[in-house]
Amino acid sequence: MLTEDAELDAAVAALAARFRAALDEPSHAGVDLDAADVRALVDEPLPQDGKPVEAILEELVQRTTPGLVGSTGGRYLGYVTGGVLPAAAIAHAWAAAVDQNTGLWSLGPAATELEQVVLGWLADLLELPRGSAVFTSGAAGANLVSLAVARHHIGRRVGVDVNRQGVGALPPLAVYGSTELHFTNVKALRTLGLGADCVRSVPVDDAFRLDPAALEAAIARDLADDVLPAIVVAHAGSPNTGAADPLHAIADVCAEHDLWLHVDGAFGAFFRLCERTAPLVAGLERADSVTVDGHKWLNVPNGIGFAFLRDAALHHETFAGTAVYLTPALGAGADLHELGVEASRPWRGAAAWAALKQLGRLGMEELVTRCCDLATELGERVAASARLELTAPASTCVTCFRYRPPGTAEGEELDELNRRIQQRLSREGSVLATGGMLPSGFSLRPAIVSWRTTSDDVALLAREVERLGDELSELVEPARAPAAG
Repeated sequence: MLTEDAELDAAVAALAARFRAALDEPSHAGVDLDAADVRALVDEPLPQDGKPVEAILEELVQRTTPGLVGSTGGRYLGYVTGGVLPAAAIAHAWAAAVDQNTGLWSLGPAATELEQVVLGWLADLLELPRGSAVFTSGAAGANLVSLAVARHHIGRRVGVDVNRQGVGALPPLAVYGSTELHFTNVKALRTLGLGADCVRSVPVDDAFRLDPAALEAAIARDLADDVLPAIVVAHAGSPNTGAADPLHAIADVCAEHDLWLHVDGAFGAFFRLCERTAPLVAGLERADSVTVDGHKWLNVPNGIGFAFLRDAALHHETFAGTAVYLTPALGAGADLHELGVEASRPWRGAAAWAALKQLGRLGMEELVTRCCDLATELGERVAASARLELTAPASTCVTCFRYRPPGTAEGEELDELNRRIQQRLSREGSVLATGGMLPSGFSLRPAIVSWRTTSDDVALLAREVERLGDELSELVEPARAPAAG
């Protein structure tokens, strides 16, 4: 026996204490260390001898804690990051210990069936057709699965079996996405052999939504050049601004030209659950495939995503294939490795099941609505400030804004000032927001999807940006003239 029971009991007791502390809100959002500093904390030669199991967690905690961001807290507003719900964290930890492999039904019967139940719950919650669905490693994995099925569909359309003949047998084709297209969709197209050059960047309107008329024009140009229009990638929640593309109008264009409609709804699919934002994603149910990411609004651990496909037979045909040694059990259910690129797969469904159990439908609706309301509240604070300005409409859960002293022109100097503000936010750690480039320049773009974020947190962010902007630009308020009389 590798570990005595007493040692294991001590290790589990230590885990319980550390785990409980980790479920509390962190005291910081960012990390004030460089890569070399963090590497120095953890770098060492491979140990020659093993250590007692009860000592390993303590060493791990000591070595890594100074370099851990506070992404589970309400003041971490970077990228699009949810804070892990306690039920999800606990279920995820237990699922790791029982170590079920959901790639093959025989290796995890209950785990496999539970995942199918959870996917059905999510399809109902988001008002998606119950065609086919699969857990993935995140939104990037879901985009890869979805676009692989789209590629298979295109092959069928032109009489090519891509599974046998490969992408070289396909004619030149085009994939359309807005200038806001998320990079993981481009990575998926590269991985699938279609290449980045097939992507056509379609302009957006003033609200950062794909312009359907510009899409029609791009399709017409490709048809004139004997290029096959194949796929449209629309966004329900742009990564830069939170904008949602006009899905009904795009679906109409796709129907007219027989294009596959893939919607990257990594976080914006949940706009369905807020009365104010639901109209922004009307038409989501018309998509051929939809990507959803769990670690955003579902507030589960990283590495949990979902791909939803309308055509179950096409989905299975794209990934079907097994081996003679994978003998099925008597009365076995579906082998989920035939719905994606992974063979052995961790049990992701336990955390998602627990999160939905903890919140329920009403809790999810309240969470999404509150986060969108907080983004609006932050936008109002920005609008009321003399030194802050909105750089995109705050219509969902993302508020793009920047520090701009009165009289300051747009340009690299203003961009660099806001980059330095963002870097200081990350290093000082009280509240954190990341940024991105918009047509007007560099902006902060806090995204609010954490169950922990409050009005106090967004108020703190606005104050900190003003404070840091004042310090970095050396802004001095003019003295008020004394009142007459």
